Amino acid sequence: MAIKQLLVDDNKVIQTLARWAQRREDIQKHLFDTIGMPPVTRSTRSIQIINEERLDEYVRSKISYCVGEGEKITAYLLHSEDLMKPAPAILALHQTVSSGKDEVVGLDGYPDFAYGHELAMRGYVVLAPDHLTAGERVYPGKESFDSGPFYEHYTHWSMVGKNLEDSKSAIDVLCALDYVDKDRIGVIGHSHGGHNAIFVAALDDRVKVTVSNCGLSVFSEEEERMEWSLEEGYIYIPQLRRYFLENIDPPFDLHEVAALIAPRPWLNISAYFDEAYGNQEFLAEVGTQLYQVYSLYQASRAFGYYMHGNDHSFPKSARTLAYEWLDQWLKNK
Repeated sequence: MAIKQLLVDDNKVIQTLARWAQRREDIQKHLFDTIGMPPVTRSTRSIQIINEERLDEYVRSKISYCVGEGEKITAYLLHSEDLMKPAPAILALHQTVSSGKDEVVGLDGYPDFAYGHELAMRGYVVLAPDHLTAGERVYPGKESFDSGPFYEHYTHWSMVGKNLEDSKSAIDVLCALDYVDKDRIGVIGHSHGGHNAIFVAALDDRVKVTVSNCGLSVFSEEEERMEWSLEEGYIYIPQLRRYFLENIDPPFDLHEVAALIAPRPWLNISAYFDEAYGNQEFLAEVGTQLYQVYSLYQASRAFGYYMHGNDHSFPKSARTLAYEWLDQWLKNK
């Protein structure tokens, strides 16, 4: 397999936005054919505050809301107590960690991944929900990140499709808050949260700015691509397994999904070697392709791409870059 060219279709170079629009439609069709369409219409409802804690710099509320067929999601909502006008907001998505949302807000885990807390300190309204199978959404009697019960109930869907719907529901929650500026909503995530950030940004244009840390890869080149379609445990996309086993091109690739974010501002941060994916040096070429898509929109300054040698991490230097990127696009209206 080889890296799919973003601006080539039917062996012809794409040179116009009209032609790229057709390519976008094809990417989305192949994506949903693979991850599955939601079996129920999204209905985000019954937003409730469970408890509130007033900290020195912001209020940390634990909230719940219902989605889909009555499923309850719990999340942390961080915001300043004295907001004078609607503020920019961030959806902060957690990595593959059992405690889920707790790490993002600094209650558990590693401080380098408490980007929800750090962004709240910068004045953002932050929503940090649990992904299904983590935190307070682990299936009864199961370990965290065991997707078995999900597939018993939804035989034609995928965890990636479910995460996408849940992320859209989280955006619904932010849009329902009168102290959130609905035109200034961003998303950030590391690892599991990083590629979920890419998916929701690509497919929900209410997301105006995106930061993905250690979330981008390319199936055709990734050494650990079978991790995307295991036989048990956490199965991202079941339909991909046969493509990987037969070593043939899957219907879509991750950089194609990422390209759908354009022309909205997006900063990608990746390691040249990442223990979760293996060797990632090929992402340098992918960055060039993504830059060309942004250039087609004449929006090259809205594209940021940073690669480092710090493995599967979110070091302070990268977080500083990420926060300044969000400030640039969400605070300088």
